[in-house]
Amino acid sequence: MRISLRTAGVVTGVYLALWGTAVLAHFVFDRLGLLESFRYLDPFRDDRIETAAWGILYLIGLCWTVILVERAGRRAEERYRMGAPSHDWRAALGTESNLTSSGWSLFNPASMLFSFWPSVIGFAALSLQAGIAWLLYLIFRSDYLDFIATAVSIVALVALVALFAQGRKLRQSLALFAAYSLFFLLLFFLSHLSFGGGDEIESELPAGGGSDSIKPTSVKVQKVVRKKYVINPYSSILFAAPPPIDKIELKLETETANQYKAGSGPGGLGKGAGKGGGFGSGNAKGKWELVRLRHSDKGWNKNFGVGGDRNLLAEIKAREPLVKIPDEDLSVDYATLARYSPKKPLALLYIGGVQTFAPSAQEKKILREYLLDKHGMVLGDNLGGGSFHNQFVSAMTEITGVQPVPVPRDDRIHQSPYALPLLPIVVAHGGTTPLGWKIDGRWAVYYHPGALSDAWRDDHAGIKKDVWESCYQLGINILYYTYVEQDSWREAHKGQ
Repeated sequence: MRISLRTAGVVTGVYLALWGTAVLAHFVFDRLGLLESFRYLDPFRDDRIETAAWGILYLIGLCWTVILVERAGRRAEERYRMGAPSHDWRAALGTESNLTSSGWSLFNPASMLFSFWPSVIGFAALSLQAGIAWLLYLIFRSDYLDFIATAVSIVALVALVALFAQGRKLRQSLALFAAYSLFFLLLFFLSHLSFGGGDEIESELPAGGGSDSIKPTSVKVQKVVRKKYVINPYSSILFAAPPPIDKIELKLETETANQYKAGSGPGGLGKGAGKGGGFGSGNAKGKWELVRLRHSDKGWNKNFGVGGDRNLLAEIKAREPLVKIPDEDLSVDYATLARYSPKKPLALLYIGGVQTFAPSAQEKKILREYLLDKHGMVLGDNLGGGSFHNQFVSAMTEITGVQPVPVPRDDRIHQSPYALPLLPIVVAHGGTTPLGWKIDGRWAVYYHPGALSDAWRDDHAGIKKDVWESCYQLGINILYYTYVEQDSWREAHKGQ
C-alpha cells in the first residue's frame, strides 16, 4: 500500500507540475502577445487536448478520493478492533445484516446520510439544480451552461441510482462519487470562468452623421512658367549658361487618389444628421478601425500595419477628412475577441491567411458568438491559395450554420459609397467570385478570394492603378456597410 501511495503521489505531482507549467506559459505568452508564435507548444490550442487533460485530472482526483475513503474505513475498523467503536463498523464493512444508523459522516457507511429519506432529499436537490441550469442555458445559450446542466443531470442520475441501491456501502460509494463530481465540476467552471479573462472591452462607433456620398476631385494640369530673361550682349554681366527664352514646362499636379472631398451628406461619410463622419450611436471616442485576427496561420499578419492594410484607413481619412482613425495598428486574438461587450462589440474583424485557417472548437464558439450574438462581421481575405480558401469556407459554413452564396454585383455592399462594376482581383487564389454568408438579412461574412490587402500596400503589389483603386473602394464599401449595420443594430437594441 505504501508503494502504491508513493507511486500515486509521484504521478500526481509530475502531472500537476506539467499542468501548472502549461497554464503559466499560456498566461504569460497571452499577456506578451506571443501566443500565436508559440501556438503549437500551447496545450490549450485544441479543445480535445484540454478536455483530455481535465479528464486525466478528474480520474486522478477520483482515485485519490477512493484511496482516502478506503483508508478512513480501515482506520475506523482498527479502532473498532481496539475496543473503541461508536457503532458496528465491522457490520458496515461486512454483511450489513445488523447495521444500525449512527452519525452523519460521509466516511461512515453506517451514517444516517445514506438512509432512504436523506437520499431522497439529495436527489431532489440535484434535480432542482439541474433544472435551474437547463433553464439558464435556454435563456443565455452559453456553452458553459450547457456543459454544467449536462454534468449536473448526470450527477442527479447517479443520485437516483443510489436511492434504489441495496446496501448503504454502495450508497456511500455512489454518494461520494456524486459529491466529488460536483466539487470537480465547480472547480472546472470557476477556472474557465476566469481563464483568459479580463475587463470587458467596449468598441465605440465614430460619432457624427452623414451620407454614403464621396465625390472625387479631378486631376488638374498646371502650367509652370520659368522667368524670362532679356540679355544685353554688351552688358558687363556674364551669363555662363543662360536659360532658353520663353521655355514653358508642363507639370502635372501630384495625382493621387487621396485628394477627395466630402459628398452631399450633412456630416461627411456616415449615417445620420450629426456632425463629423460617423454614426448616431457612436461617441467621441469612436474611430474607423480595421482590426485583424491573430490565428494559427503563419501568414496571419501579411500586409499588416504601416505600409499595408493601414493604408486603407489612411485613404479613408484623406478622402473624407472628417473621419477619425486610430494611431496604432490593431489586432486581437480569440481570447480578446471574446471579451468584447455584447452591447458594444467590435464592428469588423479582418481575417487574412496564406495557408491555413483551422480554429479549434472553442475558437469557433467565440467566432459564432461574435457573428450571431454580437452582430459582428468578418472580412476574409485569401492571401495564399486553395488550402486557405477551402478551410476558411468550411469553417465559416460550420460557424454560421448557413451556406455561402456569391455576393451579387448590384448588392448594396458593392454599390455604396462606390459603385463597383467588377470585383477587383489582385491574384485569384480562390477564384474570382466573392462569397458571403447572410444571416437575418445582412452579410455576416464577406470573403474576397483575390488578396484584397495586397492592393493596399505601398507598392500595390505591382498591379495597375484602376485595380488597386477599386480595391481601396471595395475596402471602404465593406467598412461603411459594417458600420451602418452595426449602428442600426445598436439603435434597435438601445436600452436593452
